[in-house]
Amino acid sequence: MLYLIALLIPPLALLLCGKPFQAILAAIIWVLAWVLALFGAGFIMWVVLAVWAIMVVRDRNTRKLIEDARRP
Repeated sequence: MLYLIALLIPPLALLLCGKPFQAILAAIIWVLAWVLALFGAGFIMWVVLAVWAIMVVRDRNTRKLIEDARRP
């Protein structure tokens, strides 16, 4: 579910992963991407944000899996 949020609303996914400063930066870039979407340049920024958010979500899931494996 978090991957879908990362695709559609990247700043929210970053916030839900516990990265508030990255979420603020992503929100600023996301708003700028919506403004630039009027000129056709916003799509590239949205793709970069989505990839960034997906990487953070994947890292969070991997860390959780490693922590679970270390528990006795």
